[in-house]
Amino acid sequence: MNSSAAPWSGSLLIDAAQQSKSSSSFLSLCLWIPACFLLAACATTPIPKTSYPASYLESLAALENWNLRGRLNIRSGSESDTININWFQQEEDYDINLSGTLGLGAVRISGGRDNVVIEKNGEEPIHAESLEAVTTAMLGYAFPASELLYWVRGIPSPTRPANISRGEDGLVSRIVQEDASGIRWTMEFDRFEFVQQRPLPARIRLTQSPYRLTFLISNWVLP
Repeated sequence: MNSSAAPWSGSLLIDAAQQSKSSSSFLSLCLWIPACFLLAACATTPIPKTSYPASYLESLAALENWNLRGRLNIRSGSESDTININWFQQEEDYDINLSGTLGLGAVRISGGRDNVVIEKNGEEPIHAESLEAVTTAMLGYAFPASELLYWVRGIPSPTRPANISRGEDGLVSRIVQEDASGIRWTMEFDRFEFVQQRPLPARIRLTQSPYRLTFLISNWVLP
């Protein structure tokens, strides 16, 4: 696949039955696949004015159990839509509930290292070894789910080099990193919330031209 092409197309839940690759289903999958791995009971408070050392990333990397709630907006040219996300993560296991437009309805995605189940009302569940395996089979491309588990916390994946920029407060403001397929992604972090003494992203802008995704995380819950 050309590295300049989009890393997603078609609607997995629809194309699994129809095997179509229409432009409308393209945007549908573009919404829910990244949403699965990109988008949380305690209230968040603004980050105090301080300067964070580089070591604060270690505390974010150590987070294995969390829940986030938010919404994802995606734009491609003149097209735009939004999907709601409720994501539970417990070590390697995840349970993600999505709801939105574009015919998605309610979708549940659950699994772990060796399996994933995608469920939608009125349709047979889809089973695979991993979400990467699902996207590889349907798209010819493995969406960077493993990297997104780090990016959503505002840290780079430890599996490959990354260019990291920091703001005056010491927090990461930008990450540029390639996924396992060699496709370069740019993440911008311009809003944070302070949860249990940790600065967690409240807004993430992720671009892989010509697509622009904006994640607005309204609530993080930590154990």
